[in-house]
Amino acid sequence: MRLFAAIRPPEAALDHLESALAPLHAGAGDRLRWLPREQLHLTVAFYGDVPDGAAPDLQTALASAVAGSGELRLALRGAGTFSSRNLWVGLAGQVQDLRELMAVCAQAPLTAGGEARPPRPHLTVARAGRRARELDVRPLARALAVYSGPEWTADQVRLVSSRLGEGPGGSVAHEVIGAVDL
Repeated sequence: MRLFAAIRPPEAALDHLESALAPLHAGAGDRLRWLPREQLHLTVAFYGDVPDGAAPDLQTALASAVAGSGELRLALRGAGTFSSRNLWVGLAGQVQDLRELMAVCAQAPLTAGGEARPPRPHLTVARAGRRARELDVRPLARALAVYSGPEWTADQVRLVSSRLGEGPGGSVAHEVIGAVDL
């Protein structure tokens, strides 16, 4: 079972982001694979494949990791790319506290590797897939660089199952299997 821990922005923040992204869907953006709204999240820690039945133990470890961390004030802000093929929106607010939370959660037991690099808090919004292999998403990131969404409170970390190829059209299917309050 493939698992990760995530924070989901509230609907109002996603509404605001959706309005900012709408103009980018035209032109070169129409060749990107835009993530469906229900899959938008901030990955706190990626655990990879864990043994079947290990999710309850991982949720317990996650609860221990986040205990006492407190809620986080965040806002979606700015943008960037990974490998000029993945478009993401960055964060503002208590980002250093979020990085610390990410580092602690990545150390939860039962991981199949976890994060090897320093965490970069972000929300992936689009990918250049097979239809757009040659497409460079950096101009879209520059267009979003001035984006500034409303501030919101992250008050929960969700444990999510990710099943490759089982979503609509062969996409990834995500299922929340547990949650821990911050």
